[in-house]
Amino acid sequence: MSQYVSVIYTAVILFPFLAILITLPILLVNYHRYGALPKWNIFMLYTFVFYIMCAYFLIILPLPTQSFVNQLKTPTHNFIPFTFIIEFFKYNPFSLFHPGTWLAALKAPTVIQPAFNIFLTVPFGFYLHYYFRRSWKQTFLMSFCLSLFFEVTQYTGLYGIYSRPYRLFDVDDLILNTTGGLLGFWIAGWLGKVLPSRESVQSHTLSHSHSVSAVRRLTALAIDLILISILSSLIALIIQRHDWVETFMAWFILVIIPEVFFQRSFGMQLVRIRVTNKFGNQAKWYQVILRNVISYGVIGGTFWADSSLLNLTGTAPLSQLSMIHWGIVVTSLVLLFILVDLLIDSFASRHRLFFEHLSGTDTKAKTDHLFS
Repeated sequence: MSQYVSVIYTAVILFPFLAILITLPILLVNYHRYGALPKWNIFMLYTFVFYIMCAYFLIILPLPTQSFVNQLKTPTHNFIPFTFIIEFFKYNPFSLFHPGTWLAALKAPTVIQPAFNIFLTVPFGFYLHYYFRRSWKQTFLMSFCLSLFFEVTQYTGLYGIYSRPYRLFDVDDLILNTTGGLLGFWIAGWLGKVLPSRESVQSHTLSHSHSVSAVRRLTALAIDLILISILSSLIALIIQRHDWVETFMAWFILVIIPEVFFQRSFGMQLVRIRVTNKFGNQAKWYQVILRNVISYGVIGGTFWADSSLLNLTGTAPLSQLSMIHWGIVVTSLVLLFILVDLLIDSFASRHRLFFEHLSGTDTKAKTDHLFS
């Protein structure tokens, strides 16, 4: 039992790093499809990813040393089905007429191991039916494929990392894992009566699709910054320069031009938001340019200035430290103002950010073709 707990603890430690990697794609897909974040669906997705991590770690951990594996003489496979039943009757101490043996029988490996292999994939079957809406035939096939993936992983010694398998390829595991998936499918059908339905989740999500939250804005910004970084690197290779010029060119191509002509950048298009004037109509070209100069200039420039000043504190002469410290105070106050403005936008039902007020623009949701 302690081994299982240790493996799950490892998954708990590593999961936040994986969660960071998948957060942006999850935000992007949900905003593009629903126009809002269906919190229940996202919770289910994250728990599904965590479950897959735990299941995979349970079949490979703890990792032995190469020298230990090289000395193994144990069998590498079992192709005889239902061996676990034969071993139960052969080795389990259970006796129907001797109650004193019942607890020991439940704790015996001939019960623990088959039960583990069944329960390992019960959550998989549950997620397939409840979250992914798969039929029992699809659940059966996908549970078998997951089990086969686990067994091949073990049989190949982690795909050749080890010289031989350090765990047994067992056809009984395929049978028990697949059974567990079907059991999870049945449980999902029962629990689905009390858990939120897809229709209720979509209805609740649609009611929030008209609002432009801070997270939605930041998702669009993150996509734009990634694209700007990629394009600026390509431009730098072409023009053989590595300064602000290529970044400015990428920003102008990917943000300014699309927003002037189509009212949205690539990132905004993906999360279904657009730039308008303060009345909700199409913004003028100079308003769009002013909006972006203020937002990217003030926010980006302040971050750059604050970082530069902090770096100077370690190298500047003592006579300049007082001025540098005052500069850090000023930039920090500006950043605090930006943060407060963003926090207000996160909680207020209707709020325009500071650069929208100054440029006479607004950000509206684009709600056509949702749930497609």
